[in-house]
Amino acid sequence: FWIESADNYIKVHYLDKGKIAAFMIRNTLKTIETSFPHTSLVRCNRSTIVNFEKVKILRKEQDGIFLVLDHEGVPDIPVSKTYATRVLARFSESA
Repeated sequence: FWIESADNYIKVHYLDKGKIAAFMIRNTLKTIETSFPHTSLVRCNRSTIVNFEKVKILRKEQDGIFLVLDHEGVPDIPVSKTYATRVLARFSESA
């Protein structure tokens, strides 16, 4: 579903038997981003990459853009101004 950074580690959130699970590995988001350039993984802020196939809604609010993923209990992922153009372009491609 999404990958978040924690210093030199990343936490990968995925679906396991209907529930969101996570595991940590020693890696950086930059490495993940460059290793998988033509996939559904999209950087949406400094510390998060989202699997765009799991995005249900792109919600634009007064305080910014948020990605709503297609599983209950998953927090909405904020999109920073730095990555907004890239995320919006990807959203319009998949629409």
